[in-house]
Amino acid sequence: MENTPYLYDTLLQVLGQHAKWFDLRHRHTLAWMIVGLISSKTVSLGAWVPFVVSRARYAQSIVRRFSRWLDHNRINPEPLYGPLIEQALVGWVGKRVYVALDTSMLWNTYCLIRLSVIYRGRAVPLVWQVIEHGSAAVSFETYKDL
Repeated sequence: MENTPYLYDTLLQVLGQHAKWFDLRHRHTLAWMIVGLISSKTVSLGAWVPFVVSRARYAQSIVRRFSRWLDHNRINPEPLYGPLIEQALVGWVGKRVYVALDTSMLWNTYCLIRLSVIYRGRAVPLVWQVIEHGSAAVSFETYKDL
């Protein structure tokens, strides 16, 4: 946890390089969310709380802040994510890159289709699409535009 402020400051700098933020507080919240995600190694919002430096008196306040950020209709992830992944890929020019196609079912109703670059044994999503589909098996025609 001693590296949390350093990680947060680094993330603020990186996130500030590429996007025009509607409100700078959104960038700060995202940076803390990423710190929590990396530090806790889980997608549970409540598990991120111990890694966040905040004036909030209750853990519930921090979780509510994160939840509001995720549901905010003025935050568009595409202009945020695109330049970050492009910057990462620049360093891989001329190197062998592995791309994986993966599908996941959500509530037995929706199929999440992802194309990811494999990096250090992890899948880093490049593009994704969610479709209403009863199975994780999708045809080439369904995902070819990705």
